[in-house]
Amino acid sequence: MKNLTILLLFTACAARAAELPPARIFESSLQSRIGFDSNPIGSDGTSAKVLGDDSSLTFSAGVNLSLALSAATPAKPTLNLAYSGETTRFDRWSGENFSTHRLALGGQFAAGNWKFTADGSSLFVDGSRDTLISVPTINANALPLWRERRQQWQHRLKLQTQADFGPWVVRGTATMLAYDYETKVVPGHVAFANRADYQAGLDLGWRQNPDSLWLVGVREGHQTQATVPLPNCEFEYSNRYDRLAVGWEGKPWANTTVTLAAGPDFRYYSGAIDPRVFFGGRNRRSLWFEGGFTAKPTPKLTLTGKVARMDWLSSTGKSAYIDSSAETAANIALTGAWTMRVTAKVHRCDYFPTIRDDWESLLGLGATLKLSPRASVSFDVLRHHAWNNLSALPERTFQRFAGSVGVTVKL
Repeated sequence: MKNLTILLLFTACAARAAELPPARIFESSLQSRIGFDSNPIGSDGTSAKVLGDDSSLTFSAGVNLSLALSAATPAKPTLNLAYSGETTRFDRWSGENFSTHRLALGGQFAAGNWKFTADGSSLFVDGSRDTLISVPTINANALPLWRERRQQWQHRLKLQTQADFGPWVVRGTATMLAYDYETKVVPGHVAFANRADYQAGLDLGWRQNPDSLWLVGVREGHQTQATVPLPNCEFEYSNRYDRLAVGWEGKPWANTTVTLAAGPDFRYYSGAIDPRVFFGGRNRRSLWFEGGFTAKPTPKLTLTGKVARMDWLSSTGKSAYIDSSAETAANIALTGAWTMRVTAKVHRCDYFPTIRDDWESLLGLGATLKLSPRASVSFDVLRHHAWNNLSALPERTFQRFAGSVGVTVKL
């Protein structure tokens, strides 16, 4: 599983490697960053008394390498390879130290009316195999703060093919998202369950005009969730699902691009569910959607945003949840050397059959100063607030502030 993404992409692209032209673009850069995190664990109240909520200085350094093999004509394939590695250290939380290694591979080629694209990556997190003490009052949205530092593999893959026949469009997609945790399973500590999502879709579209494409389609998927080998944790919520999709892609105004797809989700939970709390049978219905936009109202202002809602599986096992998020960002070119950015995000995790309803908001402000064509300095601050809407869980909340200064140099 660890190398599944790489093998699939390599197989898809290697067959046409002989047709790649000699044009190559190689880029590399180094970056370093020093920062401050007021709450690296994301704890408060009772959980802070157990886990701790000490602030810490943070230090990181990394490298980025990329190779693009460009095509001479649209009918020829292109191939992009990239590696990024970074190591992060905490001044007062040495157990949270970790490094990441990400290998990405993507490409495209055309055959007649059909265009094929592939993008995938495998991420290895070289971190601690030990997890923190299990505390029921910790907010689930705080888990990613330290879960993403634990030793694990993450695999992502998206394959797509599309053909145009006059105003009609046929599109097929296949995606994979898999998490393979390598942490210890110890009684009294948080235990992570491997989880994955596999999906295939087929869409039929009608191009109303060059700036408007309507789509209808279906999605077939399967999610798997491993069982945590601890007492009273023998449940898992693996499932298969069918989705209907209605979507639109286009430009409602000049310099603005929008994509949106939504529909009902029909799901059957096939795993070893807990019948004592999973009432109403194994069938569930919900609404899913995903969308995004990019707008450039002025030459110096760029706006982006995206929304998403889907059923997903808990990384700690024993439950599933509806994951909803909305985020937006503004990038402003103040001068030829200075750019400023503002980001905002709201995220909700509504769990079932476990009764939990966790929310978080993130508000960021940053600026970048271009020192030369190859060097820049960046400044960022972040306010992170998380809470729970259930009166029975008043302590599932935390506040966090983080700031950093970084330097990037292109080689």
